Amino acid sequence: MSAWIMLAAGCLLLTLGVLTLTGRGAEARTRSPRAGWGWTAMGGGFVLDGGPRLLGFSSGTAMVLSAVAVGLVVLGAVLQVRGGVFAKARRAGGG
Repeated sequence: MSAWIMLAAGCLLLTLGVLTLTGRGAEARTRSPRAGWGWTAMGGGFVLDGGPRLLGFSSGTAMVLSAVAVGLVVLGAVLQVRGGVFAKARRAGGG
């Protein structure tokens, strides 16, 4: 069950990343492409973690892919912070 949840969350984050990179959707407010790549990296990490469990890979292979997935999730979080996803919105001319 947890593998399905990881796969669904990964697909959602991948979609948000693509929407941010193309300038559409609710996440288009960030001007930095780093934020879009961050969402994409995090989504890829979740898909890479949930996919091998559903496909029945061996435990050793799944462990290696899970380690790579954790790296992708951390990289995605760093890219999002650097891209300004969590920064407060500033009003134009709010002086």
